[in-house]
This record gives sequence, C-alpha cells and structure tokens, in this order.
Amino acid sequence: MAGGGGGDSGEFGLQIAPMLDVMFVLLLFFMVSAGGQQKEAELGIKLPSTGKPRDNAPSVPVLIDINAAGQVYMNSQDVSTPEDRELLPLVARLKALVEADPKQVVVINPSLSAKNSRIVAVLSACTEAKVAHLAFGIPK
Repeated sequence: MAGGGGGDSGEFGLQIAPMLDVMFVLLLFFMVSAGGQQKEAELGIKLPSTGKPRDNAPSVPVLIDINAAGQVYMNSQDVSTPEDRELLPLVARLKALVEADPKQVVVINPSLSAKNSRIVAVLSACTEAKVAHLAFGIPK
C-alpha cells in the first residue's frame, strides 16, 4: 500500500504529523530565544572639541583673600586697607565683573585668625555688587 504505514507489503509512507510536530517545536524554540535577546542601545556622549570655546564655558573664579590683619586681596592684588570699612574698590571691581558675566563665581578665603566683622564687610561688598554665585574657600 502506498499511503499506509504499517501494512504487510513492507512499504513505509511519508508521515506528515511527526514532521509538523518537529517544525512547531523548532519554531517555538526560535521564537522564545529571539524574544530574550538584549537590544543594543547607543550611548550619547559629547567629546571635547578643539574648536572655538563654548559660550557657556565656566569662567575662572575670583578669589578674595582676607588675612589676619584685615587686608583684602582680590586675585592676589591689594584692594583695600584694614581701615577701609566700605571696601569701595572691591565693590567697583566686583560690579564690573558681574556686569560682564552674571554667572561669575566669587570665592572668599578668610584667614583662620581674620575677624568676623571683616568677613561680614566683604560679604556686604559682594551683596552690593550683586554677586549671585558666592562660595567660601578653606581657611588658611
């Protein structure tokens, strides 16, 4: 018999049911394994360029030092005497810097033995000059 499976004639026919079972198992295996793969993603990084400087590049901070005698220095340049209470030269310089760059950072570095009243006077000068970004450095 040509279509039968187990007849007396000894001929075997094509069995389609077991072949479909194997195909469905393989299809199921590939579907499951494809779903578990991780998708690659792109990392967004910005490399530094050697071209023009950026407009939003941070400016160099202004350092204001106060020594034990009450002398005030701005970027290592003398701006007032210990007797000067209003610190007008400091206010004028700070106003010019803040007008040029409103995000100008000012760092006050008082000496360990500097008087608190002198530190407050420098803070008042920064307030009068409308310094928005102010920080304190480590006392020396």
